[in-house]
Amino acid sequence: MNEAIPTTILAGTVLTMTDRGVLHDQAITIDGGRVTGLRPRTEGQVTGPVVDWRDRTILPGLADCHVHADDRADMLHYLAHGVTTVRNMRGKPWHLTWRRRVAEGAELGPHLVTSTAMADGRGAPGTTVWPDSAQITDRATAHAAVKRWAELGYQQVKAYQWLSGEALQGLGEACRETGLPLVGHCPQALTVHEAIDRGQTGFEHLNNYEYGSLRPAAQERLDALFAQGFSYGRGRNRFTPEAAQAASDLDEGKVVALAQRLADDDITSCPTLIVLDRLLGRRDFTDPRLRYVDPVHARTWLPENDFRIMALSRDELQQTADLFRERSLRILAALRDAGAPVLVGTDAHNAFVFHGSSLVEEMELMTGAGYTSAEIIELATRGAADYLGLTDRGRIDTGFVADLVAVTGAPLASVTALKDPSAVVVGGTVLERPQLDALLEEAEALVHAGPDRTALQPVPPGEQLFGEYERTNFGQADAVTRVSSRTDTDTTTWREQLTTRHGTETRTTVIDAEGRLVSADVERRRAEGLESASLRRDDDGYALHWSALDGSTLDTGLPGPLLPGADLGVAAMLAATRLTAAQEPWPVLTLGASLANGLAPVPGTLERDGDDLVQRTTDAVVRVTGDDVLDEYTVVAPMAKQVHRRAT
Repeated sequence: MNEAIPTTILAGTVLTMTDRGVLHDQAITIDGGRVTGLRPRTEGQVTGPVVDWRDRTILPGLADCHVHADDRADMLHYLAHGVTTVRNMRGKPWHLTWRRRVAEGAELGPHLVTSTAMADGRGAPGTTVWPDSAQITDRATAHAAVKRWAELGYQQVKAYQWLSGEALQGLGEACRETGLPLVGHCPQALTVHEAIDRGQTGFEHLNNYEYGSLRPAAQERLDALFAQGFSYGRGRNRFTPEAAQAASDLDEGKVVALAQRLADDDITSCPTLIVLDRLLGRRDFTDPRLRYVDPVHARTWLPENDFRIMALSRDELQQTADLFRERSLRILAALRDAGAPVLVGTDAHNAFVFHGSSLVEEMELMTGAGYTSAEIIELATRGAADYLGLTDRGRIDTGFVADLVAVTGAPLASVTALKDPSAVVVGGTVLERPQLDALLEEAEALVHAGPDRTALQPVPPGEQLFGEYERTNFGQADAVTRVSSRTDTDTTTWREQLTTRHGTETRTTVIDAEGRLVSADVERRRAEGLESASLRRDDDGYALHWSALDGSTLDTGLPGPLLPGADLGVAAMLAATRLTAAQEPWPVLTLGASLANGLAPVPGTLERDGDDLVQRTTDAVVRVTGDDVLDEYTVVAPMAKQVHRRAT
């Protein structure tokens, strides 16, 4: 999508982010997606199309170094706000596909660097913190996972909250062997010093920086709270004021020593100050930017729907937000004073952290730690490019990728001038403000697109329509499901078609007379392509083949017998539990996490809890309410409450 004809931009001021510094009255020539000339306007003759930005300041495109972007709508927001590079921190095959499509010119979007799925341990619920994560419990599973992720093309490995010291050690070893950086959360059981010793080279959110840097009495109080179950995530946790108070009683000498080690060892920190400020404190449901947020996702921003904070009152959350803000600024100031490497990132799409526009809000918060606007701009351009190994980005000079931002204010005086840029150049394509507004309109239309019922296929011959269901998630309509079935001599086939704004999914599951899986086929279609999985029972177990959205494949065997899990079709799962005579808990298979994290699936368990079914896998606990799908059933998972009501 590069401009085919060389273009010249007449610039009033250019922040080159090179040794040439700040230049005035310049002509920037762009050809083939790169800067081919940067010289005073009075030198040489200007040819080709001319863009007159003599009243503007031009700087390299910005980088948001911590995002969770899930689709095209998210990516359009970054371009519309001058963010031309993003570092995604929860990778899936979609991200590898998007990265390729942008590189090929099939999509106009920011350059993407992506981590793996979250590599987490086994927490109090027996699962990882977030669904689709990879549960890493020892050095062997760590080595196998990192080897696989390196082969798939992920660029960083993300460590998460509940990893053990042994598991992190294994990840560190494997990352050194493959050359992938090990970044992410400092695991709760370790200090930052201990995590560095095990091979971690980057940390997000200043997470756990206080642990090992507190006064002795405060450390004892925090340890006692964690011993009581004040863990990351559910219930009374580290976000309570009592835990936050203990975690904020810093020993300044220890903080300085930690900052100096990070500087000496070139360990990177990405503070994301805005995420806890918004997650725990300010939640403005009148913010006009909410119209750009998927309505279902916006419902998860209500405190009562967020498992991390639902047990806490509004006053408790604000107390913790104030304590964490002050603590984080003290730690970040120490990092600045020590010269430790720092990135600028937001952790979008957490509550009220918006894709694209929240980057400048993060930059504004960082000034509270003593950073000047000029220092922050350098971190968000040249510094980010250097850290990510993007040697041809982050600067304006001959030979560099033409990713530029134009603003009418004076960003060196205040980063606030970077809000709502007047124009953006991405890979040589010039986008003036009307075009940027059009991107926002397109993104808004995408997030509000409803499920396309016409995308559902007719019930195949020989099958009977069981029912059509309209699905709501936290009360917001988001899907339509069509369920059909066929009973043969020894088996029953259940087919579940699902359509959402992202595309369609068909799950065809065959069970035998004892409820055991015979076969399963999953096919997901979205604008970027197709992914599929096929499971077949053999003598002693099952053979699984899947092909992910990015084209990667997996062939593996699984032990049997197994019952179908919820993501193979709730109707099939419920039917299987009525047929089986096996003793609970029943072994169960789900495929969603495997398709997301790229690793072989690990069977879980399924059991009754009163009238409900509870499915436990390595990455989530899912509860299904309703022992039949004739009328209505509900599926509850972390950050999801899906109610299916019969429509026909």
